[in-house]
Amino acid sequence: MKTISLISLGLSLSAAMALSGCVSAPLGGAKQTETTGSIRAGKKAQVMSVSFLKPDCTFSSYPYTAVVKPSSHGKVEITHGSVKAHFPSDEPMHMCNGKSAEGTIVYYTPDAGFTGTDQFTIRMTGLNAANGVAEHTLKIRVVK
Repeated sequence: MKTISLISLGLSLSAAMALSGCVSAPLGGAKQTETTGSIRAGKKAQVMSVSFLKPDCTFSSYPYTAVVKPSSHGKVEITHGSVKAHFPSDEPMHMCNGKSAEGTIVYYTPDAGFTGTDQFTIRMTGLNAANGVAEHTLKIRVVK
């Protein structure tokens, strides 16, 4: 069974960042999540990372990831690389917390000179029914 780790779901860039998230009703079968946070203008920021792990905490697969609603004031990049696992303490996979694994990393870079609010939505699809489909809307406040 593959398990998804929403690692650093949100904007994990600066120490002065505040996060809040909510989950709404599914739309078209996709689980909907929304995350908000702040980043500095002109800086590339890792805003999300995800990894599918096996029960022994080793890499299982990458989720299919695509931007379904692009940013209006910046660039979104999706790459693969090393991430740290983080599961809620009430999930069996929490024993993997802090371990490195391969995963999908999402970066956001605001347009030069832009400050204000921007957002984009990504869709992640797992490789089996347990992982399903999730759409993540990231609302970003870009500050000087």
